[in-house]
Amino acid sequence: MRPFERRRAFYETWQEREGIPIYREFHIEGLESLALGPWERFGARGAFINLADHYITTAALLEIPPGGTTKAVRHLFESWLFVVDGSGETLLEQPGYPGSTLRWRKRSLFGPPLNVRYRHRNLSPDRPARLLMVTNAPLVLSLYHNEQFVFENPFVLDDRYRGQEDFFSREPEYLGGRVVRVNFIPDVLEFQLIPWQARGSGAKSVHLSMSDHTVAAHLSEFEVGTYKKAHRHGPGAHVVILRGRGYSLLWQEGGERIRVDWSEGSIFSPPEWWYHQHFNTGAEAACYLALRRGGSPEHTFKIGRQAGEQGAEQIEYQDEDPAIYQMYEAELRQNGVPIRQPKISGPR
Repeated sequence: MRPFERRRAFYETWQEREGIPIYREFHIEGLESLALGPWERFGARGAFINLADHYITTAALLEIPPGGTTKAVRHLFESWLFVVDGSGETLLEQPGYPGSTLRWRKRSLFGPPLNVRYRHRNLSPDRPARLLMVTNAPLVLSLYHNEQFVFENPFVLDDRYRGQEDFFSREPEYLGGRVVRVNFIPDVLEFQLIPWQARGSGAKSVHLSMSDHTVAAHLSEFEVGTYKKAHRHGPGAHVVILRGRGYSLLWQEGGERIRVDWSEGSIFSPPEWWYHQHFNTGAEAACYLALRRGGSPEHTFKIGRQAGEQGAEQIEYQDEDPAIYQMYEAELRQNGVPIRQPKISGPR
């Protein structure tokens, strides 16, 4: 009997056909300096970033030259856009409705509504602009395995977007808990967060519902001299460091811990159901943006393992290995930063 040869995922072969660099890494130290290549689809420069579990969500980095404009695109996968550097505008067109223009700058966050045609313009005459795209393209392209259907589909999803003049300028709407509906954030570091002591000392966060996306996002901050509790979740979360310095520990249950050092502009992705724990070693509050798989507060559905399945989602301070606190204390001492984290880990 002839052996069956299983095909590679459609998304992987599509990536290779796009002809830009593909980074297959555990983490990227600096998005602002990552080498890129010409990307014909956008008429700009770009690269794919395949971190953990890239079969669900993945990232791409797009660079627009000074004064340049990308080609217009539309697609049936959702995309979060985070401005790594630069300033510019995005022009959106929905057939049968008025067009609109969105101005953005460094650290802006938005998501083009699904299947709306858009193009980006760099308004600086002398500096390139870089945008990070985190998308569920792997899931959508591999599901339909038809490039034309995904990128040239004429269907108008006007239940999501009808060219409303105030679509990107509406005030954030608090929905309860730590959930806010907002379609554009001019600067994520200026967005108000909500205390969340359950995740750790000095922790704050907010979950975002944006552009009616199913792809989820949240902002998180933790104070100087503190660290978060170890936790785990399903696949596809991309953690972008917005401010501060520190490190994260990542490990499978019962496995060896892997350390990832980070600073502003770093990005990494915890593999599915791996514990991960974030430590602030700098002299200012650390803040990050997490862009992840399906599970938007308003459009929940299950992808991968969830909280409450196959063991504890979070390790409380009193249950963690004391070596974790000892390592952190030594790191702060070396950096000359006072420790504020209570020492409450139990014996091992």
